[in-house]
Amino acid sequence: MGLAIPLTIDAGEHNRMGCPVSVVLPVDWDVEDGIHLRDARAGKAIPCQVWREGSGLRLAWMVDGLKAREKRTLFVSPGAKAQTGRPRVALENRDKAGRVDVHIGQSLFTSYHYASKWVRPFLYPVIGPGGAQMTRNWPMRRVKGEHRDHPHHKSIWVAYGECDAVDNWSEEPGHGWQRHQEFLTLDSGGVCGRLVARNLWCYPDESPQFEEIREMCFYGLPGGAKLIDLSVTFHMNRKPVRFHDTKEGGLVSVRVASSMDVRNGGRIENAFGGINEAETWGKPAAWCDYSGLADGKHVGIAVFDHPMNPRYPTGWHVRDYGLMTANCFAWRYYNPDAGLHGDMVFNKGSKTTWRYRLYLHRGDVRQGRVSNKFLDFFAPPAVTLA
Repeated sequence: MGLAIPLTIDAGEHNRMGCPVSVVLPVDWDVEDGIHLRDARAGKAIPCQVWREGSGLRLAWMVDGLKAREKRTLFVSPGAKAQTGRPRVALENRDKAGRVDVHIGQSLFTSYHYASKWVRPFLYPVIGPGGAQMTRNWPMRRVKGEHRDHPHHKSIWVAYGECDAVDNWSEEPGHGWQRHQEFLTLDSGGVCGRLVARNLWCYPDESPQFEEIREMCFYGLPGGAKLIDLSVTFHMNRKPVRFHDTKEGGLVSVRVASSMDVRNGGRIENAFGGINEAETWGKPAAWCDYSGLADGKHVGIAVFDHPMNPRYPTGWHVRDYGLMTANCFAWRYYNPDAGLHGDMVFNKGSKTTWRYRLYLHRGDVRQGRVSNKFLDFFAPPAVTLA
């Protein structure tokens, strides 16, 4: 145990249940040999995962049952015994089909579609608690009773409508494209599945405009809830690009199942308690949630804005008909009488990152304890190296 590194984890002022945490270790261990994490007091092993980050290793695990103000000491060391069997979160790249399937246990959670037949990548289906399909099937699949408007609203996706003069939001004639180039990472593991893709945002003729690195981590939580951590990094590696002020866009966008629409009895709620489109559209808030019935089950999906994101807290382009997007650019639409313009210029060579967490839960905001889960993202437990 001479190589063991002690860690201290501090819950802070709130109970922590099913809370992802991570810390960078200043070591260069051989990750192929495995990593062992154990609770010093309980003497038991904790499932963990590592990946290289800079000159060190990022160690990730799930905190469960840590009470408010409680501290625990953990020890991490190299050389854990090789695990057998299927990882808890497994990614499978079906390259010929142009998708990556994400399984939690034996069940499909979602698939990342990147084939060239699609205008831009997206996640579909999105299976929430109790097996509920939480996003709209159309236009990928026709299901009776679903709304068939806005064919560019494909489940969960990333897009923006005025990148200089390029429309990378709609699929109208002359639209832009997002073209998959390669996967930088496809990791399965006992804590999360991790996907890192390099995409090019392109002009209508499919020539490159700028590069995007998209990272997604997929988690299963106790009770069937699920998380997706999404980061979007724009690298203006060719020329400066201006994102013009428009409501037609969202750096994370969701089209919920039609049965969850407010029109069908669903509910929108934001961090300030604003309800439905009239009280949430265009309003800045740290998070927004859309809940309702999907496959007969009462479920919801929340999107959390990270405090380090540009223009935090974001404004929300969220509609009673089922759309929810985080759009921090549309100032003249949100407040037309204020004389504001939300254009953002990205200089040549710049790299700018936005981070979000999507939380798929049972029930509405209160039943899903959305505020508590946001604190896990906004102010996670503190992890320190002794």
